[in-house]
Amino acid sequence: MFNLIQKRFVYFIVLLALSGCRIAPTVILDYDTGFDFSQFKSYRWLENKDQDKVITLDERRNINAIESTLNRKGFTKAKQSDDADFLLSIQTVTDKKTNVDSFYRGWGYYSLGWPAYNTTTYIREYEIGTLVLDVIDASKKEVVWRGTIASRIGINKNLTPDQRASKALKYAEILLIRFPPK
Repeated sequence: MFNLIQKRFVYFIVLLALSGCRIAPTVILDYDTGFDFSQFKSYRWLENKDQDKVITLDERRNINAIESTLNRKGFTKAKQSDDADFLLSIQTVTDKKTNVDSFYRGWGYYSLGWPAYNTTTYIREYEIGTLVLDVIDASKKEVVWRGTIASRIGINKNLTPDQRASKALKYAEILLIRFPPK
């Protein structure tokens, strides 16, 4: 059988392999528990009052991905806002995060707060992008469902436009997997 050193080596390899796995985006959902979502059949995007707002390529990809996902779930896009059962609104938010990792090398007994021998600290700054999708009851003009999905920005800078669209579709499916709530 394995001796203790071999067991630790296998454990280390498994831990190393798992640390290289991609982390799924963070999804947060909130909704009105007393609302009857079964009445929703058609949707429309909330009209933006700001006429000078420019829709970016990534926003267009996100809108197309959300529409595609909703259509597969059986919802239809209404021709006018008055005909829609619910309205959609998206926003994107970016936030800077800092990750600080310290590694201590050396051996010996470090008690009573003595500093560790040969300390290395790595500081990494990165951005997190969050897509916020609001579902609004068209008759009451109230948000009844909100979903947010967040992931690290910049790791996809070498993707082609088709790969970006595919990723937007995957994120829309993840975001809308529990919409409408049961």
